[in-house]
Amino acid sequence: MKKLSIALMFLASSFANAAEFSDMATVKRVTPRYIEINRPISSCQNSTEAAPPKEKGIAGAIIGGMAGGLLGSRVGKGSGKVAAGAVGAAVGAVVGDRVQNADANDTNNVERCTQRDNYQRVQEGYITTFSYNGHEFEEETQTKYRVGQKVSVQVNAVIDQPN
Repeated sequence: MKKLSIALMFLASSFANAAEFSDMATVKRVTPRYIEINRPISSCQNSTEAAPPKEKGIAGAIIGGMAGGLLGSRVGKGSGKVAAGAVGAAVGAVVGDRVQNADANDTNNVERCTQRDNYQRVQEGYITTFSYNGHEFEEETQTKYRVGQKVSVQVNAVIDQPN
């Protein structure tokens, strides 16, 4: 218990004598002291979302067109070579573009968390009222005293000397 200091006489203009001693006080009331604390609760959920679209590129069409043109020009004879090369280039460009820019329907797993307040009332000691020599004093204590219990207190007495 914190020492309970009791001034029996108020400070006057001068003090010549002072006394400090222990005595017994009586517990009159004990009231639990509560505080509210927040213990937040987190809640998380997993979901699947479509991936953001990729930026389209032209490299696949260019490479596909060149490869298709080369392969097509090897197929025909004479002016057919040119036609086959042109068709091969066109088909290769389309295939290359689709390979590079294919919509694969990509998905991402996403965890979304929310937090909500969870206030709880928690006891954090006691407000104890003591009676000593006809006076009542209140103290915050960690000990739960019983009403009527006698407890030791430290008394500081200042004796006023007449001038």
